[in-house]
Amino acid sequence: MGHWPGQANNQKTTFGNLSRSELMSRVRSTGNQTTETRLKILFRKEGIKGWRRHIRLPGKPDFAWPELGIVLFVDGCFWHGHNCGKNLFPKTNPEEWLSKIAGNKRRDRRVNRQLRKMGWSVLRVWECQLREPEFCLNRIKKALSSQRIRNLD
Repeated sequence: MGHWPGQANNQKTTFGNLSRSELMSRVRSTGNQTTETRLKILFRKEGIKGWRRHIRLPGKPDFAWPELGIVLFVDGCFWHGHNCGKNLFPKTNPEEWLSKIAGNKRRDRRVNRQLRKMGWSVLRVWECQLREPEFCLNRIKKALSSQRIRNLD
């Protein structure tokens, strides 16, 4: 990424008087309560089994069903550039943020290609879609069931 204007280590934010650097260091890439953790709870509630976490694969999928060859990513709308309204346009350093998000999107496409070449089916769920858990669960259940049928052939 390019140069961020100002002093990220010294510049205070409105979030608990943390510096921008301190604030950004607290943004978790895994175990986010609003995304992966919420989906994990839904899987258990719905009896969806066979998934694993933290499997060493390109892109670090949030969930994987190794026996079925399926990986699932739960993508944050802002960080991955989803046009759902939650992806607010950054007011500070917009060029840098847009460059970062574009890079994330390129990386996501590259990871999808790598995983598919390795024989994995790739599912991606947007953070905003978790507001409608039935939609997400139905999509995931459909993928799991169709892969189970393929494995029987």
